Amino acid sequence: MTFPADGAARLFNLVVRGLAFEHGHLLVSRWVDGYCFPIGGRVNHGESLEEAVLREFCEETGVTASLRRMVYFHENFFLDASSNWVHEFGWFYWLECPSPPLALGEVRPHPDHPDLRLAYIPLDLLDRAQLLPDFLVQCLPEDHARDFSGPVRHFVSRQRPDGLAATTEVVPDWGSA
Repeated sequence: MTFPADGAARLFNLVVRGLAFEHGHLLVSRWVDGYCFPIGGRVNHGESLEEAVLREFCEETGVTASLRRMVYFHENFFLDASSNWVHEFGWFYWLECPSPPLALGEVRPHPDHPDLRLAYIPLDLLDRAQLLPDFLVQCLPEDHARDFSGPVRHFVSRQRPDGLAATTEVVPDWGSA
């Protein structure tokens, strides 16, 4: 779901992403000759986050997954292709698939766009895969190795003038409340 903020060139965007793994690989949507990102999309009005991520995953892969748990929350501030400032809220869920949506090494056309592909990328090569958002490159391999045993992690990314994003993790201080 995308909707206008309090200005003509500002938007809020609500998205969900599913993290599905197969033998140390993450399933992604990849632009032809470009960056990739976890499977997912926008939340529909009246739809829970959990319903949205399961719907998006099934629409894009043809596989009905189940939820393990939410593992990341990401706020992303960026300028889109139409010069709108976007404040995106993203919820990332660890998913379990009864069978893999595709085989390791297989690349399949994506149903949403002719220039998108579905593929797996190895967790130990995320730094070369152009995976977005950037925080996943640093956090995902270790968090996955620990079965996402910690609390939900919150990240904030802000686009810089050079187009890159500066990302920080918000760590709550539960003891000072």
